[in-house]
Amino acid sequence: MPREHGPDEVSVEIEGVEFQYWSEIEVTLSIDTFSTCQFSAPFEPDSFEFRERFRPFKFKPMQVLLGGDPLFTGTMVGIEPEEDENGSRVTVTGYSLPGVLGDCHPPPDTVPLEFKGFDFKAILEAVANPFGLATDVRVDVGGPFEKAAFEVDKKPLEFLIELAKQRNVVLSNTAEGAVLCWRSVPTGSPVARLGNRPIRKVSAGFNAQEYFSQVTGFTPPKKRKGKDGSKFTERNPWLTNVLRPMSFKLDGVEPADAPTAVRAKLGRMFAGMAGFSIDDLPTWRDPQGELWRQNTTVTLERPSVMIYRETEFLIRDVVLHDDHEKKTSGLNLVLPGAFDGKVPGHLPWDEGPGLDPVGAPNVEDEVLGPL
Repeated sequence: MPREHGPDEVSVEIEGVEFQYWSEIEVTLSIDTFSTCQFSAPFEPDSFEFRERFRPFKFKPMQVLLGGDPLFTGTMVGIEPEEDENGSRVTVTGYSLPGVLGDCHPPPDTVPLEFKGFDFKAILEAVANPFGLATDVRVDVGGPFEKAAFEVDKKPLEFLIELAKQRNVVLSNTAEGAVLCWRSVPTGSPVARLGNRPIRKVSAGFNAQEYFSQVTGFTPPKKRKGKDGSKFTERNPWLTNVLRPMSFKLDGVEPADAPTAVRAKLGRMFAGMAGFSIDDLPTWRDPQGELWRQNTTVTLERPSVMIYRETEFLIRDVVLHDDHEKKTSGLNLVLPGAFDGKVPGHLPWDEGPGLDPVGAPNVEDEVLGPL
């Protein structure tokens, strides 16, 4: 009979059986990638039970629970033993169940795959189901794709991400291991106002080479229908005095859906050009007592890392760490709207006025001849 767990007790199950001998564990939850888990434990090579449990290349199911409720449901992937003068131990890494979509190709009896007139939800289910994966679509995914062809040498996750970007959605997973399709939450309801409270470590990272003045999507001509191609441009209102254009193809996208895809591309640019990390928070929970979660927001003011006024950020990743002595967490923050096709209302390192309205669309379109 399973034992009861306290509300903050972390437990690990391998093949449905609790493993109590882990010494340290870390779980990473993300808005736009699949969750990962890593734990370490003393290894007893003379124990048949230990040898069987940690035999490599078995891809055993594993689960991390908090207070008896699922936090992470996935697959054991990496098993690395190590020995030194202090003894033998093993480090185990795993990813959420949908992680297989990024490793493998579709089963051969399911290809070639070509979808005509399917919406993203139907395509997601068709790709995930052969792997035994459930799906959880929580947002409107727009209309059907005219055509979406799956190349046999492409991995399912690559294919799905390309389509997801065109529908302004992102993929992650639920605590139970289903493929989750969602968007970033709107601003206005932060789970914590960190302001300028003491925090042990805050850092910023900027990537200027991924920052552009405008983003343009090109749709190809439809020769059979006699239609010319089009281009759609979304301008970055925060970079108007420097020319840094970026372009991409919109294959299989109807012209009516192209502006959404271009806005999504611009929004994701803001996720890649700047990020802030808060490390070593002394708790797994926010001020309301809820677990820190990805796809929620916090406000932060920290002039020492160029956040010159209180700014609301989206939590992109949550890193939860437990070594039995203490629980700590880390938050990776990005500008709001980054996964919802919106331009941020202000930039934390600029002290001028913000945009009004926030993320006002600025799409220009033009019909082209043959590309």
